[in-house]
Amino acid sequence: MGKADAFKTIMFALADGATFLFTTSAGIVVLAAALVLGAILRLWSALSSGRLMAEAAGEDFGAGSAIGIALRELGGMGIRAAGALPALVGVAAVLAMLIGVADATRKIDEYVEGRQRIAELTTTVRNLDRRYKAIEARVDELADGRIKATLSFYDKPGATSPARTQAVDLAGKELYIDAIVCNFDYSEIAAGREVNLAIPYKVFSDQVPEAEGVALSVSDEKGIPLMYRRESGEIYGMAPDAFDRRLGELMDLMRGDEAARGAGIVRSLYGNAAHKAVKKGESFTVWIEQTGGLTIKEASTF
Repeated sequence: MGKADAFKTIMFALADGATFLFTTSAGIVVLAAALVLGAILRLWSALSSGRLMAEAAGEDFGAGSAIGIALRELGGMGIRAAGALPALVGVAAVLAMLIGVADATRKIDEYVEGRQRIAELTTTVRNLDRRYKAIEARVDELADGRIKATLSFYDKPGATSPARTQAVDLAGKELYIDAIVCNFDYSEIAAGREVNLAIPYKVFSDQVPEAEGVALSVSDEKGIPLMYRRESGEIYGMAPDAFDRRLGELMDLMRGDEAARGAGIVRSLYGNAAHKAVKKGESFTVWIEQTGGLTIKEASTF
């Protein structure tokens, strides 16, 4: 933590303490209780001293003596409080100024952090805004009205080997790969243009409806789609840890209405399914397009 951050931490703590004590019901109760306790302790000390002095002089310390000492002590407290009033006013003014400065500093920090967040989200989207291969499908069997296929998922653009594979077995003769497409209509994130991000999530067929399809294992343990992962050397315009953090935020915005509304982002979701009539022994690839959605490209036979 730098000196500026340490200074702001102390300033915020003092400002929050002053705000609590002087502007909240609980704080005023605490402050009043502290003042009353201080007065009681001072009276107790004065009465104890008076009793000891009376005992030393061989005098009786009665109720009248106690009341007299208490009145004198309370009067002295009032005089001292009146004398300290200008200083108390000065302290109040300093605290008010401290609270104002702390509030202004927080707002500036929030503005700067907000601008940095938007810049990082924009750069994150640009790192994803390209066409790349997401899935390679291989039809292993096509018999008795069933399709048995192996789906290979790729975790970065230009990958030559899959990060994960999944076997599927469905009734039918046509395979459908369905994706959730999120359209971000937010000028600061989109840099003045629409941004669409697609996540393949289910496979079904002409005989198996989408609702009964097989979920695709395309996300890692953090919920990030494999095809959106990037190694440090593949990320441009931002630090890898910032990319990972903002990528997770983008995924939350895609999946949650509440998160999107809280961030002030308008986005719409819709499905986009690419399909193909298949035959045994063929392979094809599923590509995510820059504009969102999926396309199928012939691969090879084996």
